[in-house]
Amino acid sequence: MGKYHNDQPIHGGHNDPDLLNRLNFANHLANVLLLNHDDDCLTVSLEGEWGYGKTSVINLVKGALNEKKLFPIIIEYNPWLAGKPESLIQDFLLQFSSQLNIKDGSDLALEASKELIGYSHLFNVAKLVPGTEPWASILGKLFSNFGSAAKKISDLKKLDLIGKKKQVAHALKKIKRPIIVIIDDIDRLTPSETFQVLRLVKAVADFSGTAFLLAFDANYLATVLSKNDIVNASEYINKIVQLRVPLPVISDRGMTEISNLEFENLSDKNLTGRFESDQERLSWIYHNYFKYLIKNPRELKRCFNHLRFVLEQVEGEVCFSDIFALSLLATKSNMVYEHIKSTPEAYIGKRFSNDGLMMDKPKDIVKSYEEEREKNLASFGEKERGLLCGLLGEIFPLLSSGGFSSYGVSDDDSAGRVSAPQRLHVAFHYTTPVGYLSDQEILDFINGHIDRTEFLDRVISDESDDRFFEMMTNYASECKEHSFEVLTSVYNAFLFSDKLIHSLESNYGFLSKNIYQKMNWLTNQLIEKSEEKFKLIKQLVSRSENAPLAADILYKSRNQARKKEHDLQWVSEEQLQELEEIYQKMASTVLISKAFVDNHLESHIFYELKRSSTSFASDVLSSITDNDNGLIRLAEIIGNSGSDSSNGPYVHIDEESMGDIINIQDIRRRIMKTDFSEQPVHVQAVFQSILDGKKYYLRDGSSGEIW
Repeated sequence: MGKYHNDQPIHGGHNDPDLLNRLNFANHLANVLLLNHDDDCLTVSLEGEWGYGKTSVINLVKGALNEKKLFPIIIEYNPWLAGKPESLIQDFLLQFSSQLNIKDGSDLALEASKELIGYSHLFNVAKLVPGTEPWASILGKLFSNFGSAAKKISDLKKLDLIGKKKQVAHALKKIKRPIIVIIDDIDRLTPSETFQVLRLVKAVADFSGTAFLLAFDANYLATVLSKNDIVNASEYINKIVQLRVPLPVISDRGMTEISNLEFENLSDKNLTGRFESDQERLSWIYHNYFKYLIKNPRELKRCFNHLRFVLEQVEGEVCFSDIFALSLLATKSNMVYEHIKSTPEAYIGKRFSNDGLMMDKPKDIVKSYEEEREKNLASFGEKERGLLCGLLGEIFPLLSSGGFSSYGVSDDDSAGRVSAPQRLHVAFHYTTPVGYLSDQEILDFINGHIDRTEFLDRVISDESDDRFFEMMTNYASECKEHSFEVLTSVYNAFLFSDKLIHSLESNYGFLSKNIYQKMNWLTNQLIEKSEEKFKLIKQLVSRSENAPLAADILYKSRNQARKKEHDLQWVSEEQLQELEEIYQKMASTVLISKAFVDNHLESHIFYELKRSSTSFASDVLSSITDNDNGLIRLAEIIGNSGSDSSNGPYVHIDEESMGDIINIQDIRRRIMKTDFSEQPVHVQAVFQSILDGKKYYLRDGSSGEIW
């Protein structure tokens, strides 16, 4: 990342270039300031609003002056250092004396410095009365220490301000070099200090051969003068300043050059390469909003300071165009920025935390805050207010009519947009919230740059599984050659986890969370994106450790193989036959070994075995039911016939569905001879279904309607 700006002006040169093309202007101004030693004093003002580069132009002027053959003496005065308004004039003269002697060093300069010091001493005893020339009233303790009339007269002669000023002017003329006094930041002084600076320029230090360059904001200065009872401020300034020069207008090209340099200095990485349409959207926001809202270099640098700070912490977690847009908002209106942070529901219809259920639709929630948002923009003019409203609509589509924004996407989260609550949380909190995972963590997991097992253990312990599967779906195309390792690590972590078992036991209702279903979706996504589908499918189907998912993969492969469109087929008919044979052997072994009896997934394995080969399925059940406790084992294997939203998993066994696999009548006779009242509810439900052919729910044994 590049360095932060501390509002320092440019100085010109190769390492600090003049990107606003003001060098010729500065050179011309430097020529104007070069006076002959006997020319009358000239005062020039460089006028512009705060942040538009007055000090930078002054530096360019100084650079141009230092290259002149006349080699002028440049006196710089910073009135901020004076301390008190009443000591400002004396301080100026002392600074003038000091810098004159340092920069020239000749005997003539030394003599002039002494005269300036003597001149300054007079202002130590003089108290200036506002509205009069500095020598018109000499008050205070002037006579308090005088002992005799003769001494009074002698000391009064020493206080001849006009005479002393002439001596200074005469001494300065002898140096025969142009003297240029530069006073910057006048518009940052208090009203009293500002007034004193103008008086010293007009009456105290208007020496021959001396040019003053004053830098200020004319509108601010006029306001200050009015506070000092100056009726016609503009005319007053004209009496003091003989040449009023406005800063050159900053061109769009100049601001664009500075912006391009700032973008280049942000990072060596491609900041817009991770998320969909990010580069195009960045360009749109820059050309339609940034160029019109950011008006000067100071605002631009403040905006990039904010952008750099946020980017250093959330790079890759939020799309760059949104980070840029939010920094633009923070620069132009901190009130709006803070409102988004404190009241996100006013922009996305949702809160950062679940501290209360919001039942209304997000767009209705956003609309309810319309008056509050308008109030935050009330201080802006019509044009800026319109631009800021447009920018907010680009960032948060719910604010725009119909929810439209330029370069919209179908999934805000996968595109890294802050219109998704998780991304907005990251953008404002500079970190990933609890239960949230960063994009970089997901990419590191996919590529094996971190220990996958440890990472998934943390996902489970932090209850981040929802976000994990969500983001893995977003990054499915990144897996490719890592797909097998990624999927098997996921299977290993979740298939036997308490969380999966609990989710399967409580899986009912339209909003129920089913981790197994999410594993299935992820598996399908990775197969779809794989360039070697058969190889990946064969590896997964052969693996007994993930037999339930192997069953679902085979089922999906069979359906895909029957599609007429070749592009939609995962495997060929020949490949499918090979997969069927592999699965039949693997599934038979797994069912007999009871490897998945504890996680309620044996039915996945069995029913796919039945679809693949009724003979294999029949052989497995026959070998199981012939053993002790065979009926219990049968119930565990065939028990989960399906699931619905009313009460979750259910069993439905009748002659039509199972008559080709088992001898239903024989099983019924055996069950009727067995006391199964002490068996778990789900086993009782299976037995009852075998007896009467009806549907029963496994969670509570209640009967269900057959649709």
